[in-house]
Parts: sequence; structure tokens; C-alpha cells
Amino acid sequence: MEYKISFFVVPLLFFFHSCKHRDEHALSASDPDSVRTPVIVMAMAHSIGNEKLSFSGSTETKTTVNLGFMVGGRVSRVLVDEGSTIAKGQLIADLETTDYALALDIANANLQKVQDEYDRLTILQERGSLPASDYVKITASLNEIKARQKQAIKNLDDSRLYSPISGIVSRKATNPGEVISPGMSLFSIVDINPIRVVVAVPESEIGQVRVGQPAKVEIPALDSSFSGTVRLIGPVADPNTRSYTIKIDLPNPHFLIRGGMIATAALPSSHKTPGLLLPAEAVLHDIDQTTYVFIADRLKNTAFKRKILVGALYDNKIEVGSGLSENEWVIIGGQQKVQDGSLIQIKTAQP
Repeated sequence: MEYKISFFVVPLLFFFHSCKHRDEHALSASDPDSVRTPVIVMAMAHSIGNEKLSFSGSTETKTTVNLGFMVGGRVSRVLVDEGSTIAKGQLIADLETTDYALALDIANANLQKVQDEYDRLTILQERGSLPASDYVKITASLNEIKARQKQAIKNLDDSRLYSPISGIVSRKATNPGEVISPGMSLFSIVDINPIRVVVAVPESEIGQVRVGQPAKVEIPALDSSFSGTVRLIGPVADPNTRSYTIKIDLPNPHFLIRGGMIATAALPSSHKTPGLLLPAEAVLHDIDQTTYVFIADRLKNTAFKRKILVGALYDNKIEVGSGLSENEWVIIGGQQKVQDGSLIQIKTAQP
């Protein structure tokens, strides 16, 4: 009984498998596009690409101001810390003002006394009953005491330290309670909006750089690019490298870019290079880093792998050094889904 069932089941399975295979084949034959990968292709043609000048450098602060008190005394308050963002005219720190306030009171009292004496002698001088030398002396005394009052007012004002620029506190070297001397450098304020990118340009290319020229700057630390403007071109070349320093201003309203960051600046060149250009995303890489593209055979609707050599990058397009000819059709969309010899369906063809 078992042998009879086995002989019956095997032919039956073979029959079902044959039917399924014939059905799949019939479906493919009736709908050939169902097994083809849709792609976008572009006809290769010679293009004119603008070269770009690329230079490496770093960022630096536009302005750095070192601050200290013009008068000495004991520090009363420090209102900022390193890294604080401050505005122009903002109070940074102040000193205890008791001594300076008393000095101003004394100066005011002396001024009032001398002023009264001056007013009395002026009346006598107008009547002709005061020697000229006495009037000269009182006038000089009044001028002197007025100057001392102004000095006392200034000393009191100088006990408060304000920022002359907007920026970031890069250094703080004092704390409340510390006794400081006049002129000691206690704070450093850096202005980083705009921030500057400093790069060296070889002598052979400095002729293509102009003040006011736009520049695209990459900051690897921020993984971002920024638009700037050339603001300064060094008038003298470095005697060792024969290169000129150029400075590029970058708007930096949110203070994201800090001084000392590595930067790469790209400037447009006046030179133009003819060649075959491809969208950069059309170029693929093997494990061994060789570059290749897929060529579309429009008659056979088939994709073929082609190794190429690439050259310079122009914006989002890459120059083809060798491996392609004009009028060949390259797959620029859907290339990640095809293999060498894959059937394709051309959805869009770009001239």
C-alpha cells in the first residue's frame, strides 16, 4: 500500500511544479517590464566646467580686546564667565567704590569753597580794589580744583568695567575680593561675528582672487558649509612659500564658528575646462575603490558595468577622465538596484 501511494505522489508533485514554472514564464512573457529595473539615463556630452580654487586654512577672530581697570582696588563683582556672550556696553565687573566716592565728596567740597572765594574776589576785582596778582591766583586755584573734581568723577566711573565690543569672553583672570592694580589685563573679549578664515594662496593663483569675491567655506568640525566674502588680500608674499594670505569674512550670528577651526575655502576660477561631466551620484565604487558606472544599452534594454577614471569635482558634477565616450547613455538614477547584465526599463532619458 505504501509503494502505491509513493508512485502516485511523485508524478503529481512534478506536474504541479511544471505548471507553476509555465505560469511564471507565461506571466513574464505577457508582462516583460515586471522583471526590469526602472532607471533614469543621461546622454554623455562635452560640457564646460568652471574650475574651483581650493585652499586650506583656519578661522580666526576678527577682533580681540584685552580689558582691565584704569584704577586699582578690590574687585566687588564679576558678572561674566569664560564663554559668556556679551553685548557692546555691557557691565563686566566693578570695584568697591567707597574710596572713590569719598574722594569725589572731598573734591566737591573743595570746589564749593574755592568757588565762593573766587566769586567774592571777582566783585572786588571789578571794583578795582583787588591786586591783579591775587585775582590770577584765585583763578588758577579754581581751575585746579575743577580738574581734581573731574579726576575724582573719572576714577569713580573707571571703577566699573564695560565691554567696548560685542562678542564672547575668552579669558577671565580675576574673581571678587581680589585686589588689582591699574592696567592689569583681566578679561579678553573676542568678536567672532563675522569670523575670518585665513588661507594661503600660491603666487600662481593669486591673480584670480579679488576683494569682494564670494567664497564657499567648509568647516569639518561642524560638518557644514558657509558662504563668505573675500575681505583682504595680503600685499606681500611669504618669502619661503611664495604664497599670499587672504582673509574671508563669514557671517556668524549664532557664534557657531569658533576661532582656530580647520577650514577649506573654495573660490570660483576664471579658467574653464571642457570635458565629460557626470552627476557625482552616478559614480559607484567597488570594494577596491575603483570607480565605475552602468551603461544603458537602449536596444537590448540591458545595463552593463563600465570602469572609469574620474577627475576634478565641479559643484555636484564630476569630470570623467577616461572610460566613457560622447553620446553613450549612462544610468544616473536607479543604478544602485542594477547589476552587470540586468534588464532595465528606461523611465526618463536626459539629453
